[in-house]
Amino acid sequence: MNESPSPAPGPSSPVPVFRVSFANATILSAGYLLVGALVELVRRAWNPRWAEQLSWSMEAFPAGILRTVGLLDALREAYASGGLHETHVRLIYAGSVVVTIYAIGLGVGAVMWLLLRSRARLTP
Repeated sequence: MNESPSPAPGPSSPVPVFRVSFANATILSAGYLLVGALVELVRRAWNPRWAEQLSWSMEAFPAGILRTVGLLDALREAYASGGLHETHVRLIYAGSVVVTIYAIGLGVGAVMWLLLRSRARLTP
């Protein structure tokens, strides 16, 4: 059998680090929001104990984010005074998680880009 040899590999193409990071952040955010919506649906429809526990656990992450940036107390005051509905609080929680996931993803992407760039400079 006469097979032609494969072409010699050329210079490696750059890895689209930010595109990969953005795609990963999108998948993680969508997954988090989907699980949160399903848990909330189950909690409101049937209110099993596990759904209540899972809902509290899922709320701990955005509450920690908001506490870290100094917004949790203001959010609590607005909710307690009736200025915010429970749906608004959940949307703020969801938004804080999505923003955090994208920030982490872009941060990791930036570090990976720097590492790849420095490796390219060191490689002859």
